[in-house]
Amino acid sequence: MSNPPLSSTFAATRPFAAQVGGHAGVHVTEDNSLLFKPAVPREIDFYQRIAAAGDHDELSKLKDWIPKFLGVLKLEGQLKDSNTAGNGGDGNVEVVPVHGNIAPEDKEHLVLENAAYGFVKPCILDVKLGTVLYDDDASPEKQERMIKTARNTTSGETGVRLTGFQVYSNDSPKPILTPKSYGRSIKKEQLPDGIEMFFPVSSAPYPTPPNPIETSELDLSKPGLPPILLHCVLTTLQADLEELKATISNIEMRMVGGSVLIVYEGDWERASKAFSTPSETATTEEDEDDEIEVEIDENGQIVLESIPDEAIEEEEEPEAPLCSLSLIDFAHTRLIDGAGPDEGVLKGIQTVIDLVRQRKDKIAAMLPSDG
Repeated sequence: MSNPPLSSTFAATRPFAAQVGGHAGVHVTEDNSLLFKPAVPREIDFYQRIAAAGDHDELSKLKDWIPKFLGVLKLEGQLKDSNTAGNGGDGNVEVVPVHGNIAPEDKEHLVLENAAYGFVKPCILDVKLGTVLYDDDASPEKQERMIKTARNTTSGETGVRLTGFQVYSNDSPKPILTPKSYGRSIKKEQLPDGIEMFFPVSSAPYPTPPNPIETSELDLSKPGLPPILLHCVLTTLQADLEELKATISNIEMRMVGGSVLIVYEGDWERASKAFSTPSETATTEEDEDDEIEVEIDENGQIVLESIPDEAIEEEEEPEAPLCSLSLIDFAHTRLIDGAGPDEGVLKGIQTVIDLVRQRKDKIAAMLPSDG
């Protein structure tokens, strides 16, 4: 949950290469610190309501579990890819005109902290939560289709679906990617296999996923952390998941299409350093107040305003924790007074807790005994 300090300036953007789930269109600054995510009004409203929640409001507890929200960017064009030919390379976020009308959902972008910022080799898993996959206002046709999807995948019975993930080998710069189709194809009994693929141990052979995403050079080196580091990752995540479940159980909402995002460090040296350094997971009031306001000038450049003094620090290499856990994707989330917690989401979180605990116990058997 704790993240390295954000840069006080925005770099040029590019498509988010580490996106393992969700819809396309997310951009990231070149320094990887911020995401620009196209958003519908309901998701914007959700982030704004959480940001405005007072300390005595149960909603305020969600701030520890969602990406840090820095504001909304309204575009009258589109974000220019820094890799596009002809880009001047001046390091600024640029908005370029488009022909025709811009779809409403493409005009407004959430500016969010990147959960993978600071990781050298971010191993990332997107787990779709919930047993109900459709909004109440969805058409009868879509409701029927989503009910069938839940029934034919692991969502209906367990409240989770492995949306997609990537893992790293310590000696390769390229991730091994497992696509969304894998999570759609497996049954409940195969979920532990998927978790083992996402949390491989370096001493064990890595199973080849069916239909892995093709890369230019598929690296066959085995991914995974040494057992002691992986055990620490799993222990931390289990505790965080249990705390997240306790938080969600007191929130009256319906979360459709939301995910829990798990990130851990796949680089052995960085993971060892994070393992030996106490993490600062507490969010201070000063952190919550440090928002950066942005606007677009007449030339289509982002202008920073109201930069807190605490946000302006000397440039240093960002360092992430050993692992992190976040709730993401709230385009179909409703906060409903009197509705009680979302039991399907709670069921999904409990499933993830059980899967992580099972994997942790298996890794614990590999650790040397004290005697």
